[in-house]
Amino acid sequence: LGQSTVIYSKPNAGKTLLTLWMLIRAIERGDINGDDVFYINADDTHKGLVFKLKLARAHGFKMLAPGYRDFKAEHLPLYLRRLTDSGTARGKILVLDTTKKFTDLMKKDLVSAFAETVRQFVLHGGTTVMLAHVNKHRGEDGKLIYSGTTDLPDDADCAYTLDIVTEDPERLRTVMFECFKSRGDVAGKA
Repeated sequence: LGQSTVIYSKPNAGKTLLTLWMLIRAIERGDINGDDVFYINADDTHKGLVFKLKLARAHGFKMLAPGYRDFKAEHLPLYLRRLTDSGTARGKILVLDTTKKFTDLMKKDLVSAFAETVRQFVLHGGTTVMLAHVNKHRGEDGKLIYSGTTDLPDDADCAYTLDIVTEDPERLRTVMFECFKSRGDVAGKA
């Protein structure tokens, strides 16, 4: 809480599933208030959106999607500034699935401006969890390489990659979160 975190992985590695699962568990434990969670689903099919909306309703958090009820992805910085300016950012948790729908990760100036808006939201007590993708090819060390300019991880408090470690035919998958940037008290690996 009170940080800006970005999680990078390949498509279908499980970042959405795990983020939703961790949110639901935190709400059930009473660690966070579901009324303060805004999950912005900008990377789903209609069927997936409806299913996740049912999860949100059942667990008391808000699910937003661009194109519904006049919500537009390009207006997100304006909404964040309103929360910051009105003093209501404190305790709010914002999940962006996926971040590329809110800024062009390949354009340094746009990412930098977006990251500054996120920084102000966090400085006023908000929390962001931004989900993003990695490049198709791994680095020489075999590790995932995040997609886009360095500005998003540079300006975030924490940055993780999420990689598939093992997968068996029963569809049991083991994944690893690996922190490559940390300004907070967070796990290096999980």
